[in-house]
Amino acid sequence: MDDQQPFMLVRARARIAARRAFDEWFGAVHLQDIARIPGVTNVRKGHNGDGTLLAIYGFASTEAVQPALASPQAAYARGTWERWQPELEELLIELWSAASPIPLFHGIN
Repeated sequence: MDDQQPFMLVRARARIAARRAFDEWFGAVHLQDIARIPGVTNVRKGHNGDGTLLAIYGFASTEAVQPALASPQAAYARGTWERWQPELEELLIELWSAASPIPLFHGIN
């Protein structure tokens, strides 16, 4: 990923009893679903010291983020998380992207 490529950071920690199954599902199923989303160019996965799963999803460009997140493929990938909701102790999703200045005032004349 280059310095300007937008990305999504996902932190998820399942309860200890479900952690192994969650990690297997995440690597074998979820990351494959994410890779099918148009505009997603790469996916990476790892863990920190306390067992929290970390994933980074890179997008092709800032312009690709909204269409990617609104795609049917993204909706499907989000839907598969539902079965894990009761098993998660933590779920944090952050989107990092360049922001362009938004004009505060528009000229009327």
